[in-house]
Amino acid sequence: MPSLETLIHYGFLAGLALAVPMLFTLGVRVLVLGTQAHQDSARSAAAAATHPDTSNHPVYYAGFFHPYPNAGGGGERVLWTMIKAIQDKYPFVVCVVYSGDRIARDDLVRSVQSKFGLAIRAESLYVVDLQWRSWVDHKYPRLTLLLQSIGSILLAAEAVHRFAPDMFIDTVGYAFTYPLVAMLSARVPIISYTHYPTISSDMQTMVSSRESGFNNDPRIARSPALSNLKSAYYLAMAHAYAFAGSFASIVMTNSSWTHDHIVKLFDMPRMTKVVYPPCDTTALARFPLDNRRNIVMSLAQFRPEKNHRLQIEAFAKFLDEHPQHKAPPAAAKPALADILSSDPEFPQLVMLGGARNLDDEARAESLRQLAKSLGIDRQVHVVVNAPWSQVLKWLERSSLGIHTMRDEHFGINIVEMMAAGLLTIAHDSAGPKLDIITPAIHAVNGEVAAPSERDASAYLAAQEQGEAAEFPVGMVATTADEFAQMIAFGLGVAGPVEQALRTAARVAATTKFSEAAFCTAFYRRFGPVVRWLDIQNSDNDEE
Repeated sequence: MPSLETLIHYGFLAGLALAVPMLFTLGVRVLVLGTQAHQDSARSAAAAATHPDTSNHPVYYAGFFHPYPNAGGGGERVLWTMIKAIQDKYPFVVCVVYSGDRIARDDLVRSVQSKFGLAIRAESLYVVDLQWRSWVDHKYPRLTLLLQSIGSILLAAEAVHRFAPDMFIDTVGYAFTYPLVAMLSARVPIISYTHYPTISSDMQTMVSSRESGFNNDPRIARSPALSNLKSAYYLAMAHAYAFAGSFASIVMTNSSWTHDHIVKLFDMPRMTKVVYPPCDTTALARFPLDNRRNIVMSLAQFRPEKNHRLQIEAFAKFLDEHPQHKAPPAAAKPALADILSSDPEFPQLVMLGGARNLDDEARAESLRQLAKSLGIDRQVHVVVNAPWSQVLKWLERSSLGIHTMRDEHFGINIVEMMAAGLLTIAHDSAGPKLDIITPAIHAVNGEVAAPSERDASAYLAAQEQGEAAEFPVGMVATTADEFAQMIAFGLGVAGPVEQALRTAARVAATTKFSEAAFCTAFYRRFGPVVRWLDIQNSDNDEE
């Protein structure tokens, strides 16, 4: 029988063990949220700047953690389509965008209209400026995943300090912010839309197999000791990522590939659903399928993982293998306006994309220099931050689309090119392989396995009769040689095969990946969150 002194001693230790995390949580809340007066002041400022429809429902504030809202990529289209969907169905919700872009609300609304053609109502939009975005902008030479994850936590702390929302919506994939938000308030549901897992089994496999790549420096790949050390680091990060993700209330992923990885990591299969990103295919689907120009078009942000270099290398190989398509040294480089107005004599590679910062702009310039070093700069055009109206012109006139990122989580720009009727070539991996370009044309034993004219005619006949039929919707490749083969095939194909490929691509894009399909799936996930908040508020009223 332990003595009373012993029982008191162990009771004190148990109480201390319970008190420490409670005091830690309380301290974090005070440090991050500040005083109640501070948060009341933030709410008052938001209320004065917005005018939601609260005639039938009290106002809710949905905080969108998206530090780059003014960028022009697929992630931003998801963000703004989600906000527009909320404004259309839930007019009492004010969408609070945590932004590091230092842009005024009205300018941001005009920018969204220009880039995506989305009409956002400023009266139910509130922008919270973030000063600490450099924590996630910074290019850490080592331990990038760990340090950027810590940076995202600090940035989220600033966000909720400046404005504490009723619901926290992460549309980037910063899962390490979720425990912080949950610690601040158990009443704030966390909605996650993940484009790409921070750490994946593919990344771990690349390191363990000592394969160099975007996420694995060649010096590490050559060293067994460093590879083992990095494998252990990735394993630890995967466990931490899984722990952080478990705090999410609702998880949406943009593709089957991302879904499979997130389910393995977060272990929440019932709460994790695929919601394909929106593609406004209405205008794109009106473009004629015939009379396309001699243009290979690329549409992707100038980020390193997009691997634009592979596009230029593949285009150079295509021109070397088909010299009749290579402009002579004396030929002048055509102006972009001339390419749009008339069919160029020689094939042109037009690379359009957004630049988030100076690094992206420098990357775009390096692509111009690469084309020059390969002697094909007269046929390569790098266009940075083109407005959506100009992008539409290229989508209407180009013949081929190309996208070279390996393990692209989804590829919304691929869908846009398909909807516009382009013959699209993408990397044979992840989202494009599993969700978008399926069925696809592959290279088999060094030859393009093209469909027959008979199959193409049968598909077109079935379409005319309104019958279901299957036909390839694009092409996939892995190496520069394979991409070059597909470019040659795409620029040379004609007749029923070309018509069937363009038609099948458009049908797939406009039925599976439309903006309407996205909104329907999003409402199915967002509606229960609103109802849960209603229940919480009704309980508070009764108390």
